[in-house]
Amino acid sequence: MNLFPKMIRQFLTVDNLPYIIAAVVVLGILVLVALLVYYFIRKRKNADGKQAKPVEKKVKQKGMPASSLAKIWKEFLKEIPFTVRPNIVAYEHFIVFGEAGSGKSALIDNYTDWQGHARQFYPSYTTNPLLQIYLGSKVLVQEIPAALLEDTSEYARRALLKLWKPLFRRKHPTVVIVLNGMDLQTDEPEYLEYLKQKAQVIRGKINLLGQICKKPIKVRIALTHMDQVEGYLEFSRFLAQSNIPLKLDFHSGTDVADISGCLEPYEEHLSRALQTLPADKYLRAVTFMRQAPKLFQDLSVFVKFLQNPDPLSLEPEVANFYLTSQTEEATPILNPFAPSLTAQEIKKIDPHFKHRVAAAAIGIAGLAFLCTAYFHGRALIAERNRELAKMEASHPFRYDQKLHELLPSVYRQEHPLMKILPDFFPEINREITRRFMEYVRKFYLLPELDRLSAEMMTKPHVAFGQLVTISSLDQQYRGKIEDTQDRVIYLLALIYATKNNELGRLIQQNLASWSQILNLPKIMIEDYANNNESSSDVYLDSRKLSFHQAKGTLDDPQSWMVYFTEISRLYQQPFLSGPDLEKLQRDTDSFIGVIQQMEFYDLTVKIARLLTKEVPSGINLEMIVAKESEIRQEPVKGFLKFIKNSSVNYPQVTDGLGFTGLLENLKVMLDYKSTPVEQSQFHFLFNGKEFNFSPQQWDDLLNRSRIALFLRDFVNHYKHLDGMLFFPSDKEFNDLVMNSSNDGQFMFLGHARIDGRFTKEAIEKRVRPILTTLPTVINSLPIAPQDKAYFSNFLFKEVDIYGRRYAQAYRKYYMEFDIKAGSPGALRFVLSQMVLPSSPLREVLATIKDNTNIDPGNNEYLQAFVLNMAEFDFIKHLMGDQKGAFPEIDKYKALLEQMLADIQEQQEPVAKKEKEESYPQFKNRLTPLARISFAIFNNEKDSYLNLVRQWLDSVAVPRRWQDIFLAPVWQAYFLGAAEVETEVGKIWTELWQADIQPLYTKFPFTASSGEDVSVDALRNATNPTGHFWQTYQAMLSPFCTQDGRRWKKRNGPFNVPKLPNNLLPTLNAVTQLSSVLWDKEGKERPLEFMVRPKPLPAALPNEPMASLSYIQAGDCIVFGFNQKPSWKKLKADWHNQYWAAVGVEFATKDKSVKIKRTIEVPASNWGFYHLLQKAEGAGAVDRPDCSDKGKSAGRCYTAVNGKKAGDFKTVRWAITAPATSGKGSSSIDVIFDIQNDPWAVFKLPR
Repeated sequence: MNLFPKMIRQFLTVDNLPYIIAAVVVLGILVLVALLVYYFIRKRKNADGKQAKPVEKKVKQKGMPASSLAKIWKEFLKEIPFTVRPNIVAYEHFIVFGEAGSGKSALIDNYTDWQGHARQFYPSYTTNPLLQIYLGSKVLVQEIPAALLEDTSEYARRALLKLWKPLFRRKHPTVVIVLNGMDLQTDEPEYLEYLKQKAQVIRGKINLLGQICKKPIKVRIALTHMDQVEGYLEFSRFLAQSNIPLKLDFHSGTDVADISGCLEPYEEHLSRALQTLPADKYLRAVTFMRQAPKLFQDLSVFVKFLQNPDPLSLEPEVANFYLTSQTEEATPILNPFAPSLTAQEIKKIDPHFKHRVAAAAIGIAGLAFLCTAYFHGRALIAERNRELAKMEASHPFRYDQKLHELLPSVYRQEHPLMKILPDFFPEINREITRRFMEYVRKFYLLPELDRLSAEMMTKPHVAFGQLVTISSLDQQYRGKIEDTQDRVIYLLALIYATKNNELGRLIQQNLASWSQILNLPKIMIEDYANNNESSSDVYLDSRKLSFHQAKGTLDDPQSWMVYFTEISRLYQQPFLSGPDLEKLQRDTDSFIGVIQQMEFYDLTVKIARLLTKEVPSGINLEMIVAKESEIRQEPVKGFLKFIKNSSVNYPQVTDGLGFTGLLENLKVMLDYKSTPVEQSQFHFLFNGKEFNFSPQQWDDLLNRSRIALFLRDFVNHYKHLDGMLFFPSDKEFNDLVMNSSNDGQFMFLGHARIDGRFTKEAIEKRVRPILTTLPTVINSLPIAPQDKAYFSNFLFKEVDIYGRRYAQAYRKYYMEFDIKAGSPGALRFVLSQMVLPSSPLREVLATIKDNTNIDPGNNEYLQAFVLNMAEFDFIKHLMGDQKGAFPEIDKYKALLEQMLADIQEQQEPVAKKEKEESYPQFKNRLTPLARISFAIFNNEKDSYLNLVRQWLDSVAVPRRWQDIFLAPVWQAYFLGAAEVETEVGKIWTELWQADIQPLYTKFPFTASSGEDVSVDALRNATNPTGHFWQTYQAMLSPFCTQDGRRWKKRNGPFNVPKLPNNLLPTLNAVTQLSSVLWDKEGKERPLEFMVRPKPLPAALPNEPMASLSYIQAGDCIVFGFNQKPSWKKLKADWHNQYWAAVGVEFATKDKSVKIKRTIEVPASNWGFYHLLQKAEGAGAVDRPDCSDKGKSAGRCYTAVNGKKAGDFKTVRWAITAPATSGKGSSSIDVIFDIQNDPWAVFKLPR
């Protein structure tokens, strides 16, 4: 909107300078007046709106209405003559605060002349108890009653603000606080608190005034009833007679802080009083002077609280202090209502000044408005004439916005402000419009008409193919422009259109179409049609405008016949695909275009008929006439529109649709009723053939197609089956949570969660209704049987997937349940819980039973679902309810109760019949829990593991489902196995320390030992009937098994318990030693050694020759000769003492003398081993001192020479040979080979 910039440019010229100055002044005044008028209007409307409120609202209001006090003020003003009201507002305002009985009204009566004014028709307003208003000479007093003063509610605050804001926004009032002087004489301590409260209440009202005035409020304090104070009348009369004013002014805050000495300046006049007053009156006056400090001291307390600093409000200024009495003769020494304005100053106030200023401003504003309109109109006329002249001289190529705004009507329409300005130049504007229309015809329309006329005469009759929309007064057409002739007709219609004729109205309704047809700016066509008043002076050369009859718009009838025949064929189809319908609608669009083109031509005929009334008689338009055609039949047009509006739209298949959405949509589609058409049948005759089409049959075909396509899209969309199509939301049903009370972390383990959609509730609420209703709906659909079968197969697959996932959820739920007892006490707690009717195990089993026990009825889909629940049949059998009991599960409960009782039983006494069970001695050492574990380890028939398994087999619980029932038994087994393991360790330690450990310090187990092992000790440790083996068989044999001649650990369930580390090595070593020392009957077996003598050494010259070597153990001896040696057996009866020796027999060369040299050991049970100690390098073969370091017994030995000797050992003794030559003695080696290591059998693991 650029009105103001244009007006400013046109107006800001040197010629208009005086007018500019006047306009600025007038504009400022107009703004001021407008603001004042707006203020008063708004104020009056608000007041009227408040008064118009219903009475019911006032009754319902809890406190004082906000406008109650303002209404009293208005009532007061109504009583004042209208001409006097402005003067009254100029009076000085006083607001009086005081308690009831403080003398407010009497003070106003004595110190204002309001009653005299009332007698002169200037009444006050004293009838309303809420507020009294007194009109005096030069003053206006508002008396605030005690009730309103004490009211600290929000309602009172709003009412006071409503009253005071308009009065004191610019004129500041004076507050007069009235206090009863007699009350200040009291000595009661509660009175100071009373003064504090009154000061705070009054301060609140003063704060409202300060908020309005934005500055501190001046306060005057008046003490009334002073005539009742002793000596005050005498004192005041003395001052009056002496012309001494009783003026108590406060010029600073310190003066107000302490006013107890405010009468001290008057003490200097007491001497005069003594001279002028009688003695009794003088004494009374002096008494008043003496009592005044106490009186004013209490008043200081009141002033202090009144002026207490507050950051949220302005502190009032206490300016004056007045002492007043009720006696007339004591009346005004000083007047608390003395105005600051004199009578002369009030008379100088002109109450009508504002009205005169407002009237002058309005007059000046009106004059400025008219001047502005005149000069602006004149400037516009000049500008338009200049632009028109420039335009006529230059001829702009394009019709743009600038040309558009030259039209006066357009300018006024685009600038709404111009509508309120008077038009001083109407004829000139009309002439400008006429010139503008002439210009448009001359430079835009007529040249275009000449161009089209020439084209029409030279070019053939060719269709343009433009799509347009034409709106006549009662119809709408959408068709194609046929050729140039049509465009000429439309252009002629524009040239002869006026704003008043029918052509102009038609063009105004179809501006866009005319612009599209003629390729002319829409804005130019609109301007011409809206502003052209006459085209009578337009001259056209009729010779250039020759019209002919238009070619027919009917296409080949054969194509229409093919179209109608194809539709007849589709009517017979059971299903219409989307592509088929799209092709049909494309063809329909083409044929509708033909009909619309003909209708468009009819409009051209109508325009030509209207042009006949406007164009010169030389232009012949009679050739443009309407033609008849079969396609004009209304049934044909209606049928094409019916087909065009057809669709096979169906609901979109989205991720959240599911079977519920499918079912709802199918029901809606079944109940779908197409929009009724006017014709029940489309019956028409075309090209000699009769066609009859039923809209209902077509709608039925479309509905069948919609349903079939919808079902196919649904199946394709959900082709990746997940079984969840029954549920529109995954949060509809609550999940089943295992061990929800302890979160599966305390003893009863497992925190499995079953999706709420896999519950019986979900089946009954969602799955069953769908599987009951959906197949019925599918069977009732008007679609092909193959489509129904296709969807039914899809539904079966979805049910099967859902059933498998359902079973998997409960399978996982079942398998995740477990128990964990970390101590025997925890196990007892677990067992005590499991035998309860509400045990966690029963809850799990009941949950599975309740949710897998589904009655399929006769529903084939549910029957397929139930097949997946067959694996849970054993739970149904276990939880079979018989009159409130569960016989099968109670058997399991009895086993657990018995196991709990066994665990809680004290250790069995030794006197129990030991023959009735295996390993009674070992069991007597075990705790009850350890005995249960040992029975499981030993696979005893009556172990709880076998008992529970027998029960599980009896109720046909499959092996993979048994773990949940065996869990408490296995927990008992593991806990007891730890105790068994401890007890085995104790037994073995005791046995080893008693029988095996003593052997380590005796010979031959330790070669360096000086003490031989006794036969009894060896019998006790190695004899099969000895203490070691008897204890082992009674206590430890269940945990070991013999593989050949070696002992191995017997593996129990889960490879527990563990054995002591040295048990098996020691056991194998003792077994080997026992087999050497004892036979099967436990009788002593002599030690047997296979020995082989080595060749004797060669004889030295002149020395005896060694002829024989031997080794002897008791009665058994082996000889060695200088011949091929052989292995011979050497026996040693270790259970009896025997002596052992090794020796050599020497013979002289003549063999006449034989000499023996031997190494002998005393008789002992281990003489042979003592003899071995005396061999050369005995320390090297002293193998029992070597630890086995983990090697097998009997495999650690070393030859004399320190090298491996295969499976025999070579032993050498050094024997001193006899000396005969006198050269001294020498030694020879007597050497024997001994198979295996003789010490190996005595090597025990340490």
